[in-house]
Amino acid sequence: MGSLPDREALKREGWYHDVPRPELFNAIVRDLFEGYSRIKPGDVMPHVLDIRDKAWAVFPWPCIGMFTFCDLSLSSHPSYSRVLAFLQNTENPSNLLDLGCCFGQDIRKVVHDGAPSENLFACDLNSHFLDLGYELFMDRDTLKARMIAADIFQDSGTLGELEGTLDFVHVSLFLHLFDWDRQVEACKRIVSLLKPVSGSTVLGRQTANRVAQEGYLPTVGDVWRHNDESFKKLWQQVGQESGTRWSVWTELKEREGKHQEPGFCFLTFEVKREE
Repeated sequence: MGSLPDREALKREGWYHDVPRPELFNAIVRDLFEGYSRIKPGDVMPHVLDIRDKAWAVFPWPCIGMFTFCDLSLSSHPSYSRVLAFLQNTENPSNLLDLGCCFGQDIRKVVHDGAPSENLFACDLNSHFLDLGYELFMDRDTLKARMIAADIFQDSGTLGELEGTLDFVHVSLFLHLFDWDRQVEACKRIVSLLKPVSGSTVLGRQTANRVAQEGYLPTVGDVWRHNDESFKKLWQQVGQESGTRWSVWTELKEREGKHQEPGFCFLTFEVKREE
């Protein structure tokens, strides 16, 4: 990723908020900290602010500076109830990897909603974020999910041990960090991690645009912003290069923001293996 971005410049540009917006830090998020982590209501916000600033010092991702990690992606996905039911089935258990997990907030929500944590995996490039996740949710001694520090583009290592074993891979605010070619590469790697059977599923969301185009993020550089058609084209290429076939569902929702170009959207998706 090159040199570390200038934190003060990012703050001046509005990528760092002093407190989360109310719509981000809503009743669902509060329940996760109060109900799952057993943090007293009056202590929740100071605790979150403290951990956020520790994470910002590690690497100033916009999702950390702007508290986007509080916007729980998996539990707000249209297919969440179905995925959760599979994960809760103890007779025929399914598993899930949260790829690019940041603090692992989404798997904590899944556990809080009743899924056994031993069937969950979370992966981030930076081990410091995984450690801060334990600190944020105060569950180092209770969470049985496997937390993995790994690079999706490296075949060796701990992540490679999961090849061909996963039912679901959740990917939120991750693929949009790369250009087209690297997204293809990342998706092919995801395909290799999933079970080679019909129904294996990739789901998540990312930034997008009504008009597919190159974009720019100050923390990584040039990226590719999809629309519905280009995201489906991406998975056609992934399928051709991996010898697989995928059905792709997408939904675009426009969002306004200080840093966003015209047509900026969020793309929610579900990609399911056909053969």
